[in-house]
Formats: sequence, structure tokens, C-alpha cells
Amino acid sequence: MEPIPTKWKTKRLIVADLRKEEIHHVQALYEKGSYIHQWDGGTLDEGFVKRCFWEGDLPPGGTKENFRIQVIRMKESEDLVGLLVSYRGYPVAESFYINYLSIDPDYHKQGLGQEVVEGLLNIVKQHEFKEVRANVALKNWGAIRFWTKLGLDTINGIYGDSECGEDRFADIELVKRF
Repeated sequence: MEPIPTKWKTKRLIVADLRKEEIHHVQALYEKGSYIHQWDGGTLDEGFVKRCFWEGDLPPGGTKENFRIQVIRMKESEDLVGLLVSYRGYPVAESFYINYLSIDPDYHKQGLGQEVVEGLLNIVKQHEFKEVRANVALKNWGAIRFWTKLGLDTINGIYGDSECGEDRFADIELVKRF
């Protein structure tokens, strides 16, 4: 399977590979999305963007060449509005995995996330991937609604704590098959 383009566009957005000089600004954007840890039980990763740039955020047995970290900017203003982290070929060669998608909270409710994912799904389908997967915190109802609305509506698995509770966390892996 071919990698997705290093730069691609939607109606209002430009999505392009992260550049070294952008790491600090993109890390700040990533940290604005740290509120998700109330749902996934994680903690803020202060080196996430830098590690992704240099090493990748790889699955077991993964390679950096199949990993991509991209920034999302408004076409007209070039404002940094989001981050997309993905991996091709996991868990099988025909799979495309969306590791992380975040839109700056200041730009929420404008349809930017939907626009990015719709564009990405078109690219992934053109590159002949058979499926797209995303992992979502079970307590993150907004994200579950977001992904299922975009067609990632098959539950492939549930991972994490087996019982519900305030200090218990689990994720669901959602899949869209082409």
C-alpha cells in the first residue's frame, strides 16, 4: 500500500508533514487537547510531538517508514488548527490506522475534523487500503459519535478495564471497511 501524500488539501485546509521547526508549536497544540485524559486515563506526554517526529508512535513491530505525523492548517490564514497522526499497514498490510486526530478547541464546531477525515478516507480508499481503524476512549462520547458518523461504525474490539467506574478506563477500536 502506498503512503498517503506528504501534503494534501481539502476545501478549507492544508494537511502536510510536520517540519522540525514546527515541533514546539505543534506540541503546544497537542497539549491543548490534554482534556481527553479525563476519559482515557492517560497523562500528558510532554515529548509526544518530538518523539513522533524523530521515532514515530509505532505499533508492535512497526517501522518509522509507515508512520506519518501531519499538521492541519487553514488554507487562507495558514493558522495551525490540528494534528493528524497515522500509521499504514497495521495490524495487516491493508489497514490504515488513525492514531490521533486533534483539532484546536478554538476551532471546534466548524466541521474541520469531519473535513479532514472525509478527505483522508478518500485518499486511503484511492490507495486501495481495505479498512481504516481508530482507537477511541469509551468515555469519550463525542469522539465515538464523530467517528461513527464518518463510517467507522464497526467495533473491532474493546480494550482496557473490564468494569465501569470513575477510575476505570477502556478503549474501543472502530473500523470502516471499504
